[in-house]
Amino acid sequence: MCECEQIRRDNGLWYSTEYSTFSVSDEAGNYRLTVAGYSGDAGDALAGSPDVLHRADGMMFSTPDQDHDTHSTGHCALMWNNGWWYAGCTLSVINWDRDYDDGQWQESPPPVKDVKTSRMMLKIV
Repeated sequence: MCECEQIRRDNGLWYSTEYSTFSVSDEAGNYRLTVAGYSGDAGDALAGSPDVLHRADGMMFSTPDQDHDTHSTGHCALMWNNGWWYAGCTLSVINWDRDYDDGQWQESPPPVKDVKTSRMMLKIV
């Protein structure tokens, strides 16, 4: 199985990311994310950040009512009003709810902040 993301930016172009390894644990494991084997042109936002506080890989899924992030003073899912595999309010959040901002994707420092549309897909291989 692989997981693929596509993002459309302000320029109207689509960019993609694919992982050859993608798994999400069960409910007892709080849906922990494991990804590896990046390829694509959108950047490795889930596992590639050199800053462990911005990596989604290895994180449990957080929602506004379930705080599983590693942020020492905040609750990222509550702050951004969404669910995601947060560490310290990761830079790969493509579905946050902010009236003044679009999603962002960690292409390489600094993060891409003009994501207009995104989609995540699973492909059985």
